[in-house]
Amino acid sequence: MTAQENAQHYFEKYNKLKRTYEASVKLIEETRSEIEHLESISTALDIARSEEDLVQIKEELIEYGYIRRHYTGKKVKITSKPFHYISSDGYHMYVGKNNFQNEELTFKVAAGNDWWFHAKGCPGSHVIVKTNGEELPDRTFEEAARLAAYYSKNRGAEKAEIDYIERKFVKKVAGARPGFVIYHTNYSMLVPTDITDIKEAAK
Repeated sequence: MTAQENAQHYFEKYNKLKRTYEASVKLIEETRSEIEHLESISTALDIARSEEDLVQIKEELIEYGYIRRHYTGKKVKITSKPFHYISSDGYHMYVGKNNFQNEELTFKVAAGNDWWFHAKGCPGSHVIVKTNGEELPDRTFEEAARLAAYYSKNRGAEKAEIDYIERKFVKKVAGARPGFVIYHTNYSMLVPTDITDIKEAAK
């Protein structure tokens, strides 16, 4: 080959490798997102207490194509509700049992100045503390963080690191799966995963 033909050959080879690399990067990112989603569903299954809780998880699996819907002619009734606790200082704390509930708690139930808690770097519940415009006592921050630790993938550990931030700084990523958010300038604390002394609200 001439020098020009040789250069053209290597340029075409470079372009082919570049396209392969770009496709691989995209595929890796999609696979990582899929794994994170499935891990969050697995955590929701660990958290579920009743058949009603499983119904909503099944709906998510159907919506995202993991399982097929078997039509019975009946509309699916969702009765599962987030966990509801009362802090030692009397503040209402809500815990999402699955991705759909996390989404609703964070973006529909919580006001901008309510506080949001989540286990750092792993699947788990969104925990919302209603502030009623007041400054939360330290003890309520600690109890909400323990709820986020217990209702996460790290619930079997002695302690877990929890991120917390005012709800107005939590953002939904366009096109992201339910319950997946981004946030910056958060606070963090290391807390026990034990919640035996935290009072669950009367139903």
